[in-house]
Amino acid sequence: MLKKQFVRGAVTALVLGLPLAACSGGGGGRSERPSQPPTVVAPAPTQQEDRFGLAFGSYFRASANSEPSPVNDGDIVAVSFTTEPIDLTP
Repeated sequence: MLKKQFVRGAVTALVLGLPLAACSGGGGGRSERPSQPPTVVAPAPTQQEDRFGLAFGSYFRASANSEPSPVNDGDIVAVSFTTEPIDLTP
C-alpha cells in the first residue's frame, strides 16, 4: 500500500512539475529576459536662422572671411503680408 501511494505521489509531482520546468528558461535557447529598451535621441534644437531654410542658416553662420555664397534663382522670395509671421526670439 505504501509503495502505491509513493508511486502516485511521484507521478503527481512529475505531472505538476513538468509545466514549471518548461517555464524555467534554463534550456540555453532564446532568452525570455527583456532586452535593453531602445534609446531615444532627442532631435537637436532648430536654430533660429534655420527657420528661413537650411541654406540660409548655413550661409548665415559662415565666417566673415569665407567665400561668398552663390546667388541662385529663388533665393529672393516675394514678401507676402497675408502669411503668418515667423516668431523670432531675441
